[in-house]
Amino acid sequence: MKKRRLSKLFAVAIAVTLIMGTISFGYGDSSTITTNQGDSYEKPLPRNQILYSEIGSKLKEIKEKNPNIMDYQVIGQTHQGRNLYLVTLTDSEGMQNLEKYKSFMKNAVNNPTTALEYLSKNTDYKVPVFFNASIHGNETPGVDGAMELIEKLTTDKSPDTQNILRNCVVLINVVQNPDGRASGVRENAAGVDMNRDYITQSQPETQAVVKNVATTWYPTTMLDLHGFMSTENILLEPCTIPHNPNYEYDLLSKSLLPHAKYMAAAMKEKTGWDVDIPLEIWDDGWDDYPPIFTPQYFMYFGTISHTLEIKYADQDSIDADFAACYAALQYASKNKATLMKNQFDIYSRGGQGLNVEKDMNFPYAYIIPVNKEQQKDVYEAYKMVQHLLDNGIVVQQASAEFTADRIKYPSGTFIVPMHQGLRGLVNTMLWKGEDVTKKADKMYDISAYSFPLLNGFDAPSVQNEFKAEVKTIAELKEPVGNFNEGAGVNYVMPVENDSAYLVANTLVKEGFKVYRTKDMVSKYPSGTFVIPAQTGVAERLKALAEGNMTNIVGIGETKATLQPVLLKKIAVVEEDGGTFTAMSELGFNVTAISYNAVNHGYDFEKNGFEALILSGSQGLWEDSYDATGTTWSLDSRGIKNLTGFAKNHDFIGAGYAGAMLNKEIDKLGVVMGYIGEQEESQTAENGICTFNAKKTDPITYGYGNNEIIFAYKPIWVSGIDHLHKGGTVVSGSYGMGKDMYKAGFWADPQQIAGAYAIVHDNTPDYDAVLFGIVPTFRDYNHSTNGMMANAIYYLGYDGK
Repeated sequence: MKKRRLSKLFAVAIAVTLIMGTISFGYGDSSTITTNQGDSYEKPLPRNQILYSEIGSKLKEIKEKNPNIMDYQVIGQTHQGRNLYLVTLTDSEGMQNLEKYKSFMKNAVNNPTTALEYLSKNTDYKVPVFFNASIHGNETPGVDGAMELIEKLTTDKSPDTQNILRNCVVLINVVQNPDGRASGVRENAAGVDMNRDYITQSQPETQAVVKNVATTWYPTTMLDLHGFMSTENILLEPCTIPHNPNYEYDLLSKSLLPHAKYMAAAMKEKTGWDVDIPLEIWDDGWDDYPPIFTPQYFMYFGTISHTLEIKYADQDSIDADFAACYAALQYASKNKATLMKNQFDIYSRGGQGLNVEKDMNFPYAYIIPVNKEQQKDVYEAYKMVQHLLDNGIVVQQASAEFTADRIKYPSGTFIVPMHQGLRGLVNTMLWKGEDVTKKADKMYDISAYSFPLLNGFDAPSVQNEFKAEVKTIAELKEPVGNFNEGAGVNYVMPVENDSAYLVANTLVKEGFKVYRTKDMVSKYPSGTFVIPAQTGVAERLKALAEGNMTNIVGIGETKATLQPVLLKKIAVVEEDGGTFTAMSELGFNVTAISYNAVNHGYDFEKNGFEALILSGSQGLWEDSYDATGTTWSLDSRGIKNLTGFAKNHDFIGAGYAGAMLNKEIDKLGVVMGYIGEQEESQTAENGICTFNAKKTDPITYGYGNNEIIFAYKPIWVSGIDHLHKGGTVVSGSYGMGKDMYKAGFWADPQQIAGAYAIVHDNTPDYDAVLFGIVPTFRDYNHSTNGMMANAIYYLGYDGK
C-alpha cells in the first residue's frame, strides 16, 4: 500500500517502553507446511511399505535380537522434528573396532601412502559401503528395500552374507527424507530437493550425512535409491558426458561400470526388468557434472557412487532396490582391495599434486583473505572456511605476512593448500567454473557452481609455489562485529553482509523501531538501517553487533527519507526451497507452504498470511502427474488457490511461475520472455553472469553494476504496458558485453544481454515485485540474498 513516504528529521530519539522477555510481538518462528493435516500426519502407504513412524521401533526390535552385529544412531532431526537413522552392520569383531576402521579411512585421505602399504600387507580391514534411501520422499521403495537389506544381513547365516559382514562395514541412512515420506512429497519440509543440496548443505538432513558418513567413514562405494523412471527399464548410473574435470575420472571409471553391471545383473535376475546404464545408451543428458547430487558429491571422496532409479512404487521395485544393495555388498566384499586401492590412489594424486587428467590443471593453493582491504565480504569468507572444515578439507592460517603471486597478504589470512587428498572437492567449491556448452548438446541440471562467485567473496587461486608460516586449523573462531555508541542520537548499520538483515529483523521482532534510508545519510548509502535511540536499544545493539559480525555506529542529528522495517507474515511457495531457507536464516517471518498443501486447498487467508512469494520454473507451474499419480508441481486447483489469494495481497514472483501468476492477477503490466518460448517449453540454460542494478531502487539497495548472479532458466521483460494501472519501475537488468557470461551451459547468453530482469509496481494500491532470476535459487547464491530481502521489506514500506 503506497499511501505515503515517511520523511523525518530524526534528531530526537523515539521513546519506546519495552520490558524485554515479557511482551509478545506476534511474530512466530518460521515454519513449514507440507500438508493440511499438520506436521504429525502421515500419508498412507501400500501394505508392503513401512510408515516412517514405524521405523524407529522396528530398528530397535532388530537390534535387540542382533546386538553384536548391528547398531543404529539418530544422527539428526528434520525441520519437523523427525529422527534421521543411520544403521551400522558388520560382524561381531568389526562392531568392537568401528573407531579403528573410521580412523583408518580418515587417515588415508592425507596419508594414502601408509594406507596403501597396509592394504598390500594385510587383509583385516573392512570396506565401508553406504546406502542412502529415498532422498525424494515420494520415491518410497528405497526405504523398504533398505529395511529388507537390514533384515537379510541380521538373519541370514549363509556363507555369502557372512562374507559380507566379515569384509564390509555397511552404513544405511534408512530414510534420508522423513518429512517427505510422511507427507508424500518429493522435497523436504523446507521445500528443498535435497538431491540438489549436497555441495551446499543448507539442510539438516544433508548436514547430518556429511558429518556422520562422508567425513567420518569416507565410504568406498555408495548407492542412492531413487525412483521413478518413465523409460521402459530401470536406470543405474554411471553417467553420460561431460564429467566434471575436478574428478579423477580415469580412476573412478575403473570400477563404476563393472560395479553397475554386477548390480544390474542381480536386479534382472530378481525382477526380470532390464537395466539401462546411461553411459552405455545415451550420448549426453544424464551427466554427473554438477557437484550438487548425492552420488556426485561422494565421488569427490573417491567413492564409487551410483544413482538407482526404479520404475514403480511396487513390490518389484522394493525387490530391485534390495537386489542392487545386496549385490553391491557382494561386489565390495569380493573386490575390497582393488576398490580401496583405487580410492587411496585418488587421495595420493591430490597429496602429491599430480595433474594426470588433461582437462584440469589444479592450482597450488587458494587464498581466502579476511582483511577488508582484500576481501569483499569477510562474513562470507569466514562461512566458507567453516564449510571447508565441515567437509574434511585441510585449511591453514598464516601466522605472519607472506607473498603469493607477488601479492602480500597479512597474518590471519587463510590458505587452502591443493596438495591434499580432497583437492577435487576443494577445487569444485572454489574455482570459477567453465563454459560446458560445447561439451554436450544437453545437460541434466546446473552446469556451474562457484562459492566465491555466487556468495560474493574473494578466494584467488595461486598457481606458483610460495612459502608462508602457517598453522593447520581444526576449529574456526569468527571475529565479532563492532558497536560504537558515538553521538548516540541515532544508530546506523550499513549492509556490509547478510548478518545486517538478521540483526535488523531481530530488533523488529523484539519491538524496536528500525528504518532504512531511501537516500544517503552522510557517507552511508541508500538502504542503510537506521535505529533511533530508544529504551534499551544501545545495550541490545552492542550484543547483536558482537554476535553477528555487523558494525553499528551512533551518529548525531541528520536528515533522511526513512522507510519503516515491518515484517509481514509471508507464505513462500516455491520449487527449490531456497527463498524459505535463506530468508528464514535472516530472520524474516516466512513459512514454506508445499505445492501439495496448496493443491489441496490450503487457506492462506485463514492462516493469517499477508503476502505471497511464488518462485519456480515452468516445471512448478504446469502439473507433472505421472502414471503413478506422483507429482512435484502445482495443479489447476493449486493455481486457482494462489490466484485467488494473490489478487488481493502483496506479491513477489520469481522465475516463470512468478511471471505466470502475475499474468493471471495483472498486477504488473509486463510481458516476460523465456528461452524455449517458441516451442512453449522452457529450456534449462543456466550460468553465472553479470547484472546491472540501480543502487537507489528499493529492490536493489546495496547493488550496482557488474554484480554476479546465477541464472537458471532465466526470464526477462520482453514488453511493458506503460499505461498499466500498476505502473512499472525497472530495478535492474542482465549484464552486457562479451564478459557478461562467466560459466555454465548456455548456447546464446547474449540473447538476454541488457534485458530488464527486475521490475516492481508504482502504485499506492498494492505492492508487487517480479524477478527474472531467482535471487535465492536453492540457497546457492548468497550474494543476491539481499535482493529478495529488499523485496520483502518493500512490501511493508508504505501506508504504515
